Amino acid sequence: MNHKQRGVIMNSKFANIPIPSGNEVYWEPWIDAYDNEEVERTKQLFEDEFNKQMEMLEGEFEEDSDSENSPEFGDEISMFEKPIKTIITPFGVLPLTEHSLASNYFKFWIGHTNFKVLKTHASVIESCDGVESLDILTPYRFRIAAGKLFRDRDVMYNVRKALLKVVAND
Repeated sequence: MNHKQRGVIMNSKFANIPIPSGNEVYWEPWIDAYDNEEVERTKQLFEDEFNKQMEMLEGEFEEDSDSENSPEFGDEISMFEKPIKTIITPFGVLPLTEHSLASNYFKFWIGHTNFKVLKTHASVIESCDGVESLDILTPYRFRIAAGKLFRDRDVMYNVRKALLKVVAND
């Protein structure tokens, strides 16, 4: 369902976000692009196809087992290795496993603003207790990681409060 607001057709996902009257910071959880259901579905499809191929090869192996020239069963299925998801980095190609996903080690949040995030704002964000890391993604969007021993909501509240105070004084 689309909503028309101020002459612009808005996607219903964004239509529920209230338009602030002054400077504001809104938060949403960060979603790890490498930790998704699509990967799991692909793995399941691969495993289903692998099992079908194994059944076919087992049938062929039983039929040809008397032949002296038949290859070993393990040799026939060696081409069906499970794929490993990888990512290209400045350090080379790295495998993606549950141990290499950033979302398993950090509590990331995306901050959306209706004012430009400046370099001076970045130092204000980094100085807030509980901010473990900061990435400025766009002029109006940034990502923080809340430290494990801090409550996410407290960190986000303090960042928002500090930013709005600085912006009000600009």
